[in-house]
Amino acid sequence: MAHIANSPNANFASDERGTVAVVFALTSLVLFLVAGMAIDLGRVYHTASRISASLDAAALAGAKGMRLENLNNAGVTTLTRQYFDIDFTGPAGAGTYATVTNFAVDINRNLGSVGVTATARVPTLFVGLIGINEFTVPRNSVAIFDQKDLEIGLQLDVTGSMAGPKLAALKVAAKDLFDILIPDAPTGQKVRIGLAPFSAGVNVGRFIRAVDGNRASANTCTYERLTPTNDKTDAAPVGPDAYKIRADFPVAIQNCPTATVKPLTDDKASLKSDVDSYAAAGSTAGQLGAAWAWNLVSPNWASVWGGASAPAAYDDGRTIKSVILMTDGDYNTVGGVSKNANVIPASRLSVEICAGMKAKGIIVYTVGFQLAGNQTAINTLSACASSASKFYRAENEAALNAAFREIATDIVSLRLSS
Repeated sequence: MAHIANSPNANFASDERGTVAVVFALTSLVLFLVAGMAIDLGRVYHTASRISASLDAAALAGAKGMRLENLNNAGVTTLTRQYFDIDFTGPAGAGTYATVTNFAVDINRNLGSVGVTATARVPTLFVGLIGINEFTVPRNSVAIFDQKDLEIGLQLDVTGSMAGPKLAALKVAAKDLFDILIPDAPTGQKVRIGLAPFSAGVNVGRFIRAVDGNRASANTCTYERLTPTNDKTDAAPVGPDAYKIRADFPVAIQNCPTATVKPLTDDKASLKSDVDSYAAAGSTAGQLGAAWAWNLVSPNWASVWGGASAPAAYDDGRTIKSVILMTDGDYNTVGGVSKNANVIPASRLSVEICAGMKAKGIIVYTVGFQLAGNQTAINTLSACASSASKFYRAENEAALNAAFREIATDIVSLRLSS
């Protein structure tokens, strides 16, 4: 019998080295594609994260520009794209390998919103071997202003110590605040501001008979209430809660300023005109300024102010009420009389008035202008503010302007939805 153990054909049939090589090659290809897919998908994930963040930043910037800087639509679109490009291609960006198409900005001034959409295209590095040359990542974001209405009562110090450059600086700061809070283009949001200038008293102008018990008055100055215990409330000025006038004081007192109270309005030009007309004179009854700033936004006074100036209810769910108290010194005047002994009771009453406002949900901001270490005034304004962050100390004109702008920006708070 022939021996065939060493036959060449037998060796070939039993040799598996070629099969192993083929299997290894196929396995390596699969592993390569899997690893490549992981890398490509990682790039897609990073791009999706970056484009979402960049669109959020762009929409927020556009909405701020529209609302706080009164930019027109072209300006909003340009600003939005600039912010997107900077963020998307920045140090942490994906712009080094992804391209952006279909970038669009949707501006809705009635809703106070800026929407941004874009598509990122991510070229593949490895899965192109199986015919996938790029991934597309469409994303969108919307920044929208909280559409609650705003009511702001603004107490402004027009006492004698404010004369000259200080009053000029106050006028600039107040008008900047109006520009931020009341946009030039109409929106779906109602924004109204009232003015309560004060010195030794508060001049209520044409509203005198509505607040003094319908009495004949030599002028339109008001002081404390007929019932002192209600000085710290926002009670309607009826009967014993009416305000005192010059005839209620047997001694000589200081009159109030020529600047008059202005009820809530959205007429920015009228607000600016009033502030421009202010002159400084008299002493500091800041507690009266605080009380009248509260009266401007109090629904208890709706029948007094009337019509378009009537404040909304405290709990209507759609109105943010704020009061801004600005002064440059101690509250030292009670009953039209300025003396050191009045500092403590006037300051205490002011803090009680502020507590009453805050209990009603009113946000209280305070601004101390050039207090120069006046600790009593600092303590009063600090206690009045709704929080430490809402008390501003401005030691010069630029700081005063910055404080008013920060307050306006804070009041106009944005919310971002996507």
